[in-house]
Amino acid sequence: MAKRSGDVAMVVTGTAAGIALLYFLRPILIPLILALVLAVLVSAVERFIRNRSDNAPRWAPPLVAGLLVLFGAVVASMVIAQGTAQIVTQAPALIGRIDTIVHDLSRGAGIEREISIATLVGSINIPQLAGQLAGSVSNLVSSLLLMLTYFLFIIAGRAKTRKKFAHLSELPSSSGRIEAAAGRVADDIETYIWVQTVTGLMICVPAAIAMFAIGLDNTLFWTVILFLLSFIPILGVTVGSVVPALFALLQYTTWWQAAFVFGAIQVAAFVVGNLIYPRMQAKTQNIDPIATLLSLAFWGWLWGLAGAFLAVPMTLIVMFACAHFPNARWVAVLLSNDGRVAVPGEKPEAIAEKGER
Repeated sequence: MAKRSGDVAMVVTGTAAGIALLYFLRPILIPLILALVLAVLVSAVERFIRNRSDNAPRWAPPLVAGLLVLFGAVVASMVIAQGTAQIVTQAPALIGRIDTIVHDLSRGAGIEREISIATLVGSINIPQLAGQLAGSVSNLVSSLLLMLTYFLFIIAGRAKTRKKFAHLSELPSSSGRIEAAAGRVADDIETYIWVQTVTGLMICVPAAIAMFAIGLDNTLFWTVILFLLSFIPILGVTVGSVVPALFALLQYTTWWQAAFVFGAIQVAAFVVGNLIYPRMQAKTQNIDPIATLLSLAFWGWLWGLAGAFLAVPMTLIVMFACAHFPNARWVAVLLSNDGRVAVPGEKPEAIAEKGER
């Protein structure tokens, strides 16, 4: 009994220490994991190019895929930095427009006392807010530079990394599980990133057309933000449709532009989410919806917006890594949707038998 209590205490202490390390090392770990996600996207694009160009030289697909992903990451970073800077300069006008809307709504509701944004949230120090946003942009740029550096080194060392996992699997204590787990995690994350990228683009194209049609300011910025938010499960597209609609409401004196932007994004998300996404989504990624919500809350709390973006990939890593080790397989079963986590080389009958138990 005392030994079991000691083991539980060690597990709890180790888990707390691990979470603390993840939190304090987030300036280093977040760019690294984002770089790994980009590297996985390169593999998916490379495979897509190889499947459609059998006669291409062997070196061409990885080079084209790497350049495409790197170019997209750099352009998206520049658009986000420029769009954020423009929003900072527009902050006084935006707050004035919010005051006007709040005043009109209060009058329409029959409230005699004049209500302003200062009444609702207190006085806002515009220079201080602008300074904070500028500091956030500066931190974002430095993190992006670190991420791109990681990305280049990861792409350059992919062959060596495969050899290292192969050698680790040759160790007596591994029995080949490390290489199998790493391969399974890489394949499923690649599928997830590829599906989210394609479906995100399908949502962003009609959204960009709708925002451009009404002349919304910073259309390219909002399109990039919507694409990135589409990687956040459940809440991402909703937030990505509400925010540009609010800015359309601030930009125009009428309401229909905001409703048009919101409706266009929601219709595109509904069509993609119900007709296209289920056909593209791999059946192996059977994460329980509650586990998805919990991972979104946990990683969002731990790493902020970047954690929400990485919630599903991190959950996939944990689930399939634990599935390959008997002592930790129960974690994979709890995270899965149907309790059956397939392991390469394991017969479906064995998986079903474990699920029934």
